[in-house]
Amino acid sequence: MAALLVMTASGGTAPYSSTRPDAWRASPRVTLWAWESRQDLRKISPEKYAIAYLDRTVFITDHTLTVPRMQPLLIPQNAKITAVVRIEAPQGRAKLDIPQLAEKVATQIVEASRRRQVSALQIDFDATKSQQPFYRSVIKEIRRRMPPGMPLSITALASWCSQPSWLNDLPVDEAVPMLFRMGGNIRLKKPPGWNYEATVPQCRTSVGVSTDEAWPGITADKRIYVFHPRAWNPVALENMEKLITP
Repeated sequence: MAALLVMTASGGTAPYSSTRPDAWRASPRVTLWAWESRQDLRKISPEKYAIAYLDRTVFITDHTLTVPRMQPLLIPQNAKITAVVRIEAPQGRAKLDIPQLAEKVATQIVEASRRRQVSALQIDFDATKSQQPFYRSVIKEIRRRMPPGMPLSITALASWCSQPSWLNDLPVDEAVPMLFRMGGNIRLKKPPGWNYEATVPQCRTSVGVSTDEAWPGITADKRIYVFHPRAWNPVALENMEKLITP
């Protein structure tokens, strides 16, 4: 068993300019998002499920504040683990033109990639159109600094995954279309198996869904990230498995 993960040192940089289709070859098809609540996932099968856990949140206003995960995370020792960093930058309050801000934010995010057992890094940021150039700078700096060979993922609004898109040529291994909570506070009613097709290459290898909303049709070649609004439990896992088609 491993509890909250322990930071270890990892140095070096690697050039990177495009996505790698094989970046997730060693990872299970299904990844469970473990957000900020006590999560006991010790009994899951590491062969069937990977875990993407919220490691920290970086808040940006006229300064930066990094808040680490506060709740326990209990996982199998041999599980594939992705560290997720959330960025909060309220429009109108976030001062993104502060000198060297992108480098400072990247430093905080890359720290999460160096925790023991972490094999991938994911960034979660609902960047507005005006914030996207800053976000691009952060991502490029992260890619330059993170451990060589480690996959880099970002979550993506569904609107980002249609051409033309600011994601083109972004140095990430995947952009996960978030196909839930798509109507903000009002959930859009969609039937199970509703149609969704991304046109941006980075968005075509995976999808993000939630246990409390209807899933789109998901082809067998796509990886699946699953969000559960409460702590994962055996019943939630059993219900989720019924939704996954070969």
